[in-house]
Amino acid sequence: MHTAILLLELGAVLLGLGVLGALALRVGISPIPLYLLAGLAFGTGGIIPLATSEEFISVGAELGVILLLLTLGLEYNADELVTSLKGNARAGFVDLALNAAPGAIAALLLGW
Repeated sequence: MHTAILLLELGAVLLGLGVLGALALRVGISPIPLYLLAGLAFGTGGIIPLATSEEFISVGAELGVILLLLTLGLEYNADELVTSLKGNARAGFVDLALNAAPGAIAALLLGW
């Protein structure tokens, strides 16, 4: 019975992600933001807890990150990355100033 519930939960998650992907394609946006919102809805602290498949999805997410980094490493060579870094350095410093600095200041004020 445990395996059946696991497969039902995984099937429901994959069906939901497929519907979100199709909706994003129809609207003409990237499905990634919708996937992130779906990730907030499932699991611990979400609207729908995934008690049975939480460990399986956690391992799958870790493997997915590794495969994503591998794909990025195969897609870009070192010269392209350095060129991109030089071209986007100003945006990186603005992001650091506007996002990281206030978070670090708040953490210091709260004693973290």
